[in-house]
Amino acid sequence: MAIEKNIFIQFKERIFKKNKQKTGTSLDGMNELMKCINFFAYVSGIEFTDDWKKNVRIGFAVIVLSLVLGCATYTICVFFPSTDNIILVGGIAFNSTVWTKLIFVSVKHEQFMSLVQYIYKVLKCEASASREHIFMNVTKNIYYHLKINISGIFAGLVFYSAFPCYEFFFNGKLTLVSPMLLPYVNPNHIRGYLITSAYNIFVVTFSLTISIATSSLFFAFVDAYNGLVCLLEHDFEMFDVMCTKNESRRTYDVTFRNLMMELMDLVRFSWYMGQLFSFVSTVQVAMSCLVVVSCLGAFLAFDYVGGLGAAVCLYTEMIMYCYIGQLLDNTNKQIATVICNAKWYTYEVKYQKDIMTALYVAQKMKPILLANMFSLNFDTGLQITKKIYTLIMFMLEMFK
Repeated sequence: MAIEKNIFIQFKERIFKKNKQKTGTSLDGMNELMKCINFFAYVSGIEFTDDWKKNVRIGFAVIVLSLVLGCATYTICVFFPSTDNIILVGGIAFNSTVWTKLIFVSVKHEQFMSLVQYIYKVLKCEASASREHIFMNVTKNIYYHLKINISGIFAGLVFYSAFPCYEFFFNGKLTLVSPMLLPYVNPNHIRGYLITSAYNIFVVTFSLTISIATSSLFFAFVDAYNGLVCLLEHDFEMFDVMCTKNESRRTYDVTFRNLMMELMDLVRFSWYMGQLFSFVSTVQVAMSCLVVVSCLGAFLAFDYVGGLGAAVCLYTEMIMYCYIGQLLDNTNKQIATVICNAKWYTYEVKYQKDIMTALYVAQKMKPILLANMFSLNFDTGLQITKKIYTLIMFMLEMFK
């Protein structure tokens, strides 16, 4: 009996030891998430690391995107006028989106890294159990959002390339992945068909790595921002408790000053995100709308099956951006709620004046704006979806 008990204890210890190794800290979780983001960013040379420099991979990305633009323009000129040109317009719109992200991240890389460094600075601070719990939830949320984002985009990519491959291997038909052609390559022969199809699939996959890296970092910033607001709420609760005790005036002053600094850091964090992602989001939403209309319309009007995959891919990304914008808008409003819910009426008068100023600043925080006019949120996404539906119906009527 004693032997069986010892065996059970050893088995239990091994299980808990294994679980402990797997769990790790929030800092470990963030490191793994950044590795995941940089896995996609590395392909085009825009990885988010402290020692980043402009590199050869960025030049390769520029060459690839330039070739795509050149081949699309060449195809339009050769076959104009043609219904395939509608699909190619969507391809050029997608190419423009990727160009925007590559250039913007390369030029503004230092600003992007300043937000990454701030997140790591907070994570590396001496953590209590409650702080660690908050940031563990942050890493879980980022991981969850990244899974949805990447899965949706790759599902569209698979559907985009699967049907032509199916037609070729099972039916023996040379169905092109995209109307985009290569100069001096005849897609009507097997060799030319394979070269053209492989090229199209490669450039789309390559371009999507840039899109995934950018949108994933956006998710990481907004989820981390939400965690920082939760931390602010926790610190306000701790200060409320402190005010009921007879602490020294110096302790009150230091704690309250730290609260105000924490709040101002959040305001700057939100402002930086707006500066970094407003233009990118505007281009993403506008070009995604154009791609969805052209590709989905081509699928319905001309039976271009690959257009369905492209539409799913870009529409998923557009909705993801709207969702991120909605999260950011909700979090901005949560800051004002946190300040209002604090027991500020029990504070000393000098603290109450600062709280009123902080509340005013929090209420003036703006969401990410599309073209400096429309808020990036689900309501905007719904309105755009209605416009897409209207344009597709108009397109179907026009080509009847």
